[in-house]
Amino acid sequence: MTIRSVLVSSVVLAVFSACPVRPTTRDAGAGGGGLLTGGGFSGTGGGFSTGGGSTGGGSTGGGSTGGGSTGGGSTGGGSTGGGMATGGGSTGGGMATGGGSTGGGSAGDGGVCPNGFGWNGTDFSIAAAKCANICGDHLWIRDVVVTGVEESFTGTQGDSQAKFWVQDTRDNRQGLWISKSFTDLPRTWQPRVGDLLNIRGFYKSQFSTWDRFGYRRQLGNGCSAAVRNDGGVLEIEVVDGGVTSIPVTAMPGFGNAMNGTTRPNADLGSTRVFIPGPVSLTSPTPVPLSRLGVDAGVAGFNGFEITGGVLVNNIFTFGNYPDGGPRCDWRAIAADGGVVTFPNGLTGIWDTYTHAPCIGVADCGGNRDAGSVPFTTNTFTYVLYPTECAELQGMVQ
Repeated sequence: MTIRSVLVSSVVLAVFSACPVRPTTRDAGAGGGGLLTGGGFSGTGGGFSTGGGSTGGGSTGGGSTGGGSTGGGSTGGGSTGGGMATGGGSTGGGMATGGGSTGGGSAGDGGVCPNGFGWNGTDFSIAAAKCANICGDHLWIRDVVVTGVEESFTGTQGDSQAKFWVQDTRDNRQGLWISKSFTDLPRTWQPRVGDLLNIRGFYKSQFSTWDRFGYRRQLGNGCSAAVRNDGGVLEIEVVDGGVTSIPVTAMPGFGNAMNGTTRPNADLGSTRVFIPGPVSLTSPTPVPLSRLGVDAGVAGFNGFEITGGVLVNNIFTFGNYPDGGPRCDWRAIAADGGVVTFPNGLTGIWDTYTHAPCIGVADCGGNRDAGSVPFTTNTFTYVLYPTECAELQGMVQ
């Protein structure tokens, strides 16, 4: 099998982030220093020029067949004005075990707030950002490097919409998911792995009805007019490019999801993680990664399990490239009877996973059921997302 790097640029769903009004009847809601001395954003509004926005731009459909969800997403593009109206998520269903918190002062990913209470306006680390009030604090993170691109899309007027991961250059155990809408600045910028950034925005939680990344905490644009003292847009400043990130090396016992019933190693959420080898593909049909069909039956699987009970989502590596060439679909090989091992281990982004199906509706579009881990009472768990075939080079026996 030919191993090739993957440039992920999938069709992007319209951006609806938590804290706005519930978009569908099914959505239950969801709840100094550094490399630069005196760097950061210049002037009010970040010094970025405005420009023409994309009206619409998004595409119908969404998740991919096979590794991801079938169908999904909603029509249209990003929300106008850089966010949605007022509203709010529930106190449950957040990132930490037991749900998120509507107040500040708690580390949403199970960590410890570096200032004792949360973001205080002077600590620009990801760790401090994760302690901010949901939809309440307008905060900055500085000196963070792009470690993976989940989605990237250019609209009809050249504006970009993207979802990507960043990692703190001062602490590689701290990562964060970033959601950029068409109206966010710079409008035409698209993320590349290795970009060094400063980012200004709001800490939020994704709607529960988004397949794969429902409930996930993120940095995005403003949630309501009440907090839009800057216009509410997410602002990104590109400081450098080609910066190397160092993954966190997993220790023995890392990542055991216990068949999707737990949320292992939540403190490493959104960070790039290396799991040393050798490890084996132990199940190509793990129950917690079941993909449910319209009849609530199992219609496929969104990944596989490896040694130690670690779940691996294969959204970026299953099937074929657009030109028809094969990716590295280790799950399919194992399902056909092959014995797959990863002698040098695996690398990927460690982040949340939920499955939001369309039970009882043949084509529900964005009107999905609230996400959960199939056949458990858990709303989400943590899995590994290898973003290219070079991160999981396997062998077949």
